[in-house]
Amino acid sequence: MFVELDVFSGRPNPRWEPDEPDAEALRGPLSQLPVTTERSPEPPGLGYRGFLITDTSGQSRAYSGYVVRSDLILADPSSSVERFLLDRLPPEFQNFRPRITLET
Repeated sequence: MFVELDVFSGRPNPRWEPDEPDAEALRGPLSQLPVTTERSPEPPGLGYRGFLITDTSGQSRAYSGYVVRSDLILADPSSSVERFLLDRLPPEFQNFRPRITLET
């Protein structure tokens, strides 16, 4: 599993591989989110655009209360996935925290 903080345009985004306990702890909440037919908001062109999660099932974007995959949209009204990933930013990426605004 890899996680990318989608925050830059024109240069590489911060990207890391969570350790196995964190990866497993993330899989649990992801598997519990309900499928929704609501449209997720489009991320802005600049600034914070969520977290990209890449694993064996493909790539997902956690942003603004939703987790979007190519085949479905999951509702995450408390932004639990984003909060989880924000709480586990590696030390070298902590300076990006002020750029991240989560919906309540």
